[in-house]
Order: sequence, then structure tokens, then C-alpha cells
Amino acid sequence: MISISNLRKEQDINTIADFYADYYSNSVLQEKWTKESATKLFKYFYNQNKDLLFVAYDDDSPVGIITSVLKPWWDGNHLEDGEIFVIPEYRKKGVAKRLLKALFKCAVDKYNATTLEAHTYEDENGFPYAWYKRLGFETIDDWKIISGDIKEIMKKI
Repeated sequence: MISISNLRKEQDINTIADFYADYYSNSVLQEKWTKESATKLFKYFYNQNKDLLFVAYDDDSPVGIITSVLKPWWDGNHLEDGEIFVIPEYRKKGVAKRLLKALFKCAVDKYNATTLEAHTYEDENGFPYAWYKRLGFETIDDWKIISGDIKEIMKKI
């Protein structure tokens, strides 16, 4: 039976981080995650706001995670820069939707959040972008996600 709750013990972050690193290090994104770097990522979010980190548990085993930071904006608080991850064998079972609902309920009830903004990707099957679109997320065409090598940019400043 899958349950959703705030983090039960910090060790659960390490467990999810191990799956996260393995999955994304072998994905179309070609990111080179390690268990250590993924653990740092989730601890960063946890230390920002413990209320906004939820874990899906199969009995006592963590099988999914969602987290975000809260940013004040002109139209209210926005959930920004979040992460959602479900271990592949638990996908297509409603786990990610339940994680989203838990995050949204907390963010609205405690912080009056109005919007979730995030970036995503799509693999050869259109996942996860197509999933977000089915839920009602929209693509904002005039927004651009930028990234730059700081050392290279510093040379041009």
C-alpha cells in the first residue's frame, strides 16, 4: 500500500538519491548524477522548507519524492525549481499524481501558493512532458531556460 507523507527519516533521502542517480545518469539527458550529488540536491530542498518535501512509501520503503522551494512573486507565492521522481517500477500507478496533490495541498493551505513553475524534458516516448500536458500544465513559448558556464561568462563580462 502506497502512502504519502513528509520525510520519515533522513536515510530515506539516500535511498531515493541512489535510484535517482542511476535513472538520470542513464537517461536521454546524459546527466552524470552520483548518489552523493543527488543526496545533496534533495537535502538542499529539505533544508529550504521541510514542509514542501513529500515521499511516497511502499510500506517503509521510499519509492518516490517531490519537493520545491517557495518564491514570492507579484501574484502570490510560486513553487519553483522543484523535483519529482518516482522509481520506474512504481510509475503509471498514480504515485506521481498523489505526490503532486500532497505538495499542492500543503503549498496552498500553508503558504497560499498560486503557481508551479518548472522545467522538464521529454524522452523518446514524450515522457514526462506529455504527462504534464495531460495534467493541464502549459508551455510558455516566450520564456527561455538559459544555462551558462560561469567561468566562460566571466571572461565576457
